[in-house]
Amino acid sequence: MQQLRYIYTFVNKIKWWLLIAPFIIAGSVILFTQHLELEYNVESTIYTGVVSGYGLETEEANAPNWNVLNNTLENIINIITAKETLKDVALRLYVQDMIHGDPNKDNTYIKASNYNKLVSITPKEVLKLIDKTSEEKTLQNLLTYEESSSKNFIYGLLNWHHPHYSYEALSKITVKKLGNSDMLQITYSANDPGIAYNTLLILNKSYQKEYKDIQFGTTNNVIHHLERELEKVSYELKDGEDSLTNYNIENRVINYDEQTKQVAAYDKDFELIYQDALLRYNSSKALMNQLETQMTENLSSIKNNSEFIVKLHDISELRTKIAGMETFPIDSISPLDTKQKYLNTYKNQLKTAETDLRDILNNLSNQKYTKDGYPTSNFVSQWLDEVLKNKKAFAELKVLDGRRIELDQEYLHFSPIGSTIKRKERSIDFLERSYLSILTSLNTARLRLKSLEMNSASLKVLNPPIYPLMSKPTKRKAMVLGSYIGSFVFILGLFLLKELFDRRLLNKMRTEHITSGKVLSAYPGNGKLGKRIFRQSYENAATLFLANSLLNYLGKEKPGIINFISIDKDTSQEHISDTIIKYWKEKGLSVQKIDGDKNTKHSSRQYLLAKDVSELDKDAQEDDVVIIEFPPLRTNPIPKNLLQKADMNLLLLDVNKSWKESDQTLFDELRRMSEDTPVLLLLTNTDYKTIEDITGILPAKIEE
Repeated sequence: MQQLRYIYTFVNKIKWWLLIAPFIIAGSVILFTQHLELEYNVESTIYTGVVSGYGLETEEANAPNWNVLNNTLENIINIITAKETLKDVALRLYVQDMIHGDPNKDNTYIKASNYNKLVSITPKEVLKLIDKTSEEKTLQNLLTYEESSSKNFIYGLLNWHHPHYSYEALSKITVKKLGNSDMLQITYSANDPGIAYNTLLILNKSYQKEYKDIQFGTTNNVIHHLERELEKVSYELKDGEDSLTNYNIENRVINYDEQTKQVAAYDKDFELIYQDALLRYNSSKALMNQLETQMTENLSSIKNNSEFIVKLHDISELRTKIAGMETFPIDSISPLDTKQKYLNTYKNQLKTAETDLRDILNNLSNQKYTKDGYPTSNFVSQWLDEVLKNKKAFAELKVLDGRRIELDQEYLHFSPIGSTIKRKERSIDFLERSYLSILTSLNTARLRLKSLEMNSASLKVLNPPIYPLMSKPTKRKAMVLGSYIGSFVFILGLFLLKELFDRRLLNKMRTEHITSGKVLSAYPGNGKLGKRIFRQSYENAATLFLANSLLNYLGKEKPGIINFISIDKDTSQEHISDTIIKYWKEKGLSVQKIDGDKNTKHSSRQYLLAKDVSELDKDAQEDDVVIIEFPPLRTNPIPKNLLQKADMNLLLLDVNKSWKESDQTLFDELRRMSEDTPVLLLLTNTDYKTIEDITGILPAKIEE
């Protein structure tokens, strides 16, 4: 209860500060915020299609990768708030406002006041760049004019603190994801409804363009690179194939493997045929030599016969031709019927020639028997057969020798061709695989591009921005209320801190809390200017209460002793004691005051060792009450016996002085020395409220 009373007293003391000061501050805020700028809020919702969209890529058929999806959404948000996007928005907004702004009236682009301010800060050289007929041309002019310099207006417009076109102003654009959906909400506020509205309109176009440039740019570059590489490889592949074709034509190669197999098979058959022909040639040659030894007489006439020689030569030529046509396959280039016709003709001619040759030999045979008794005609016929066989074998060998040269030429022809063809085929195979690999990558990139196009097509503005007609509720009420509450709390806290750190004994509660002593009564000071007329009334009330309270502590024995003590010199001590004595004397009591400061010597042996009041004044024994005024406790000692023999030790404390640790030490020592004698406190120079709280008597009642 005492704490609540103290709090009430504290608040009551500063009530006018708490009531008036916050109202003054709140009124000042109301006055200074009467022209507070209005804020216009514009919102727009976009559908990204990142989560629920559909793409062509095969991996999109699987479970969604939420890390990738979240990263894609973050990329879109970062693109919207990127500096390059904001720069495009700022410049386009500036161009639009400069072209469509009206200095005399507001429109849906910009307020007239904001337009006039904008024109006033725009240099003349920049005004010349504004083409009223084309926003794009004006934008290009400004981009050309811009340079990284503090003196450049466009660069400064973006990097200064302009409320509409700077990066700082546009950084207030907020982008947030709506719940777990793949939709984003863009919000922007400005003090101009047209600027707020057009900022989001331009932003919706800028970030889509920027997003497509970033998404498609890399893929398009890859596609262009792959197309160039594909064209290059395709040209190299065609050139390699043409080179192989021309090489095969030049070297008469249709199928190298089959042709080399044919050559190898031909070589094998050729060796068999050659060996057979050589065997027949040697056999016929040996038999001819043997027969010639048996017919030496007719042989010379036969060999010297010109008709025989010519006919034999014809037979040899025909045998050579027939052997050339029969020994090896017929050339597929010439018609089959024509070759067979020639072959039959040669065979008929050969047959006729052989018949003629036999007739010639029969006519030339002039001996009937040989030296061994055999008929000559038989040997000539046999010899002629062997000659014909020999000529046939010789013709075949001659043809085979020619064919051997051709076969060797074939080997010399096909040997380097094989390695060259394989080298060219390896190069063509490498180019084909490269071509197919590049073609596969190109198709993948085109599929990726198409998927990006589908995703980008889903990046649509679901709720376009709406031109705001009403401004956002201002914070003026909150500012006024906040200033009132803030000032109230500040003042309360300030006085509370002052109260906590203030060690003055301003009232009974503070005194008893700080000193841990008990307050008996209080005595008023001069009081405030408006209430000084009541001082005497309050003093009378305090005197009445104090005098009656002191009488309650007097014992049965005479005299009753009351010690008036002060820690430091108290100017009101003598006045209070005199007032009390005067009051008691009016009531018929015999009262004497002993001034310890005047009547005794503080350092005298008599004072320091005094056992009772009679040693200070012998006449004091006959009085009803004796009041002893001691000198300040801080500088003068008080005899212990005088403290213990008194009925009360009354310590006077000035409420306007701070209570120090040394004061507490002296007070504790005073109570220890007093032992059973009560030590009570008397507050001096108090305010009238304290007097009323302690005495409970109002001045009006005293006057009555």
